[in-house]
Amino acid sequence: MSTGISTGMNTGMNTAETHPHVHGGPPVLDIGGDVGALVATMDSCAVGTELHLRSEHEPPISIHTGVWNRAVAGRSQNVVSAAVFAELLEGTYWALDRDGNELVCVDIRGGESASIDLRG
Repeated sequence: MSTGISTGMNTGMNTAETHPHVHGGPPVLDIGGDVGALVATMDSCAVGTELHLRSEHEPPISIHTGVWNRAVAGRSQNVVSAAVFAELLEGTYWALDRDGNELVCVDIRGGESASIDLRG
């Protein structure tokens, strides 16, 4: 019986799935139908941290992703610090601060990519 929890370890009895972190590689957006995406531009000091979102769905969807430096237009010398949410169910989401307080509201539409700028 699967618990749905991924440990990334092979125990010999069963093989758990691993989910390697991208760490700023090119994102692949999985959008269409009722699924959209979000790119949040961040200050460079946020690299290595996570950005959390909470939706206004019932029940709310809570999700997070890492903030990494990403090449702009394929140029490694031109980077932006960003959190990329490659697959979000359409609806209204709040970007949260470290304490879970709402910072910025964003509407996600299926088949589209939204963006917010959280730089100070």
